[in-house]
Amino acid sequence: MQSIFDILYTHWSYLIILLVSLAGLLAADWRWRLIAFSPTHHKKQTELSPRLRALRATFAAMLSFFLVWDICGIALGIFRTNPSYTVGLNLFTSNLPIEEVLFLVLLTYVSLLTYAGITLYINKRVQP
Repeated sequence: MQSIFDILYTHWSYLIILLVSLAGLLAADWRWRLIAFSPTHHKKQTELSPRLRALRATFAAMLSFFLVWDICGIALGIFRTNPSYTVGLNLFTSNLPIEEVLFLVLLTYVSLLTYAGITLYINKRVQP
């Protein structure tokens, strides 16, 4: 019989690592106001700011692309998942766990934060 530590270690550890990583990215984004928490000068509070609309469109495009990529890889037998390291929630196919979707969100978010951070750094260095 498995102990609770063994179950958490094998099935939940990757999901927990992804959620903690996403929380860290959100905290960094909030601290430096890079993307989702950036100040906007939008007049109507009921509409999304142009920056948040761009963020939403970027996430939709990148997640769509990578999900199609993963599904094609799974269908061709290139990708597969070891179910002993996932929680068992799968999307679209039996080899596309929810952790993969969270990883793709993390990958997209860290790319956007890196770009925004470098842009902010360069703009602050250029200003007199």
